[in-house]
Amino acid sequence: MIDVNKVAEIIRHVAATEVMPRFKNLQQSEIREKNPGDFVTVADEASEKVFTQLLQDILPGSLVVGEEAVAKDLTVLEKLKDDRPVWVIDPIDGTYNFSHGRSKFGILIALVQKGVTQYGWAFDAPGNRMAIAQKGAGTFLDGKRLTIDCQATESQQLVLQAGGAQAWHFDPVRPLFKDVVNIRCSLHDFMSFITGEANCVLHVNKATPWDHAAAVLLAEEAGGYTAFGPEEKAYDPTYYGPAFMLTTPNKEWWQKLSPVLYPKLHRN
Repeated sequence: MIDVNKVAEIIRHVAATEVMPRFKNLQQSEIREKNPGDFVTVADEASEKVFTQLLQDILPGSLVVGEEAVAKDLTVLEKLKDDRPVWVIDPIDGTYNFSHGRSKFGILIALVQKGVTQYGWAFDAPGNRMAIAQKGAGTFLDGKRLTIDCQATESQQLVLQAGGAQAWHFDPVRPLFKDVVNIRCSLHDFMSFITGEANCVLHVNKATPWDHAAAVLLAEEAGGYTAFGPEEKAYDPTYYGPAFMLTTPNKEWWQKLSPVLYPKLHRN
């Protein structure tokens, strides 16, 4: 068993020492693009380094898969196939926003073992909100248990958080929803879902363990349903690659929305 509050303390500590002091204080030389539109900063790298040490200290024998480590060496992903527990770290989720002085960013941490996400943490650092989920034990935001309660009967009553592409990419489905929101941050997409501000989350193009392992567990433990379209394949936290991933309030909404969304948005 993991002390979820101890991990939360570590996350808050790293946010306070490595991330927030650099927010709106970065020099241009401290920001670079790993790929076009995919940013990394000195804060990402510094916080991942500290997390790697502190998390392994509280769970001896555990492994670490961090976003920035994978960016330098794809073979790091092979650790997810190990039987030992693996910490999956997104040191700053929403780096584009962070590096441009926007507050929609945070820290995502998951603990995955044998292909199952056992724990997930999402810390909205600017908003000082901590969401924690444990497999089979529910999702909590600042100590309060959250449960998805969607009373909508038509898609036009739903708010969709859409990520993985530019805002214009989702124009073909805007008429289907009350609103389609694109904020370039998986953490905030799923935070909006578990709090009821949004009703669905769609991520196109790619699924990554650091963006989605913790976030999907938070959604599912609050009662949501996640699968890859169009074949309704179960989410796998060890998967890294092309994906069309939809999270809905329940399986029925997934089966209603996915066949409509996929043909309109899928890129061949």
